[in-house]
Amino acid sequence: MSEEEQANPYNARKSWHTQDAKTTSSADSLFFEEQEATSEDGTPQNENRPRTNYKKRYDDLKKHYDQKISEFKQREQELEAMARSAQPQYRPPKSAEELERFKSEYPDLYDTVETVAHMRSEEQMSALQKKLLAIEMREAEISKRDAEIALRERHPDFEDIRGDDNFHEWAKTQPEEIQRWIYKNPDNVALASRAIDLYKMENNIAP
Repeated sequence: MSEEEQANPYNARKSWHTQDAKTTSSADSLFFEEQEATSEDGTPQNENRPRTNYKKRYDDLKKHYDQKISEFKQREQELEAMARSAQPQYRPPKSAEELERFKSEYPDLYDTVETVAHMRSEEQMSALQKKLLAIEMREAEISKRDAEIALRERHPDFEDIRGDDNFHEWAKTQPEEIQRWIYKNPDNVALASRAIDLYKMENNIAP
C-alpha cells in the first residue's frame, strides 16, 4: 500500500501574496473593443467626464481672429490717411516763370535737380550714341556685302584677284587715289571695278 502524497506546506498561499495583475489580452482581442469600466450604478465612467465642445471653441477662436484682422486693417487705413495728410502737396513748376520762382525760393534744391537732370541726360545720350553706332555699323556691313555682290557680278574672278599677291603688289605702285579705290572703299562698286579693270588691262588679263 503506497503512502498518500502530502501537500507541500511551502506552496500554501501566504499572507503577503497579492492578487495577480491584469493579464494582457490575447492577440485576438485586437479585433474586439475592450469593455468600458462602469460605476456602481452601471453607467460608464467616461460619461461622468465633461465633454469638450470643439465646435464652440473653434467658433470663438475664429471670431477673435476676424476681429483682430478687422482692427489691424482699420488701423492701417488710419495710418495711411495720416501719412497722406502729412505729406506736402508738391506741384512741379511748368512755366518759365514758375521755374525761376522755384529757383529763387529753393536754390539748393534747384541745383540738385539740375545736376541730376544733367546726369540723366548724359546717360541717355550715351545710350543713344551706342545704339546709333550699332545701327551705323550694321548698315555699313550691309552696304559692303551688297557692294561685294555687285562687284562679283562685274568681275566673277573678284575673289581670286582679292587674294592674289600680284594684285596687291601692283596696287602699291599706283597713285594714292587708285589705292583709295581699293583699300579705302567699302561700298563704291564703280571705283573698285575701275581699279580691277586697270589691273587687268596693264597685266593683259582677260576682263
